[in-house]
Amino acid sequence: MATAGSVRTIKVVVGGEGNVGKTSLIRRYAKAKFSEARNITLGIDITTQEYRLSDELFKLAIWDIEGQAGDRPNFYIGAQAALLVYDVTEPRSLEPLPIWVDLVRLYAPDVPLLIAGNKADLPASVPEAWGDTLAQYVKAAGHQRISAKTDSNVTDTFSQLAELAVAHILAEDE
Repeated sequence: MATAGSVRTIKVVVGGEGNVGKTSLIRRYAKAKFSEARNITLGIDITTQEYRLSDELFKLAIWDIEGQAGDRPNFYIGAQAALLVYDVTEPRSLEPLPIWVDLVRLYAPDVPLLIAGNKADLPASVPEAWGDTLAQYVKAAGHQRISAKTDSNVTDTFSQLAELAVAHILAEDE
């Protein structure tokens, strides 16, 4: 793994359509903050966060991919895990996730995926079973309902993402 005293950086990507709350989720996780203001991500925004697993320190490099990113291979190449997000109040935000899965699988083959329905603090228009079914269909490691606003399941989801990424790295190192 990493040399003594060094911190290994883990690249995880967070994708999904615009306005599903990707940036809010990352800000909630990394900075414990939430804002109602909508900030459009242009291109890519990278946030780093330390993560400790089994007495080893890692640096998560969380790549926040704009909702209209299109086919940009460099956003995905080198990723060790991916979190794909939809808005539980907007069914149309779930429909394009298989395209996001295809991009991850094309440019970062074999990386573990998580599917997350954000804005779980609001009345859902997307049945939880739809997210579960999509996760099973794309062979994701799981599906979570989360809320950047209330911090519900955010840390647990990013912890699971980090653990999946570390397991992926360890499997590659063997």
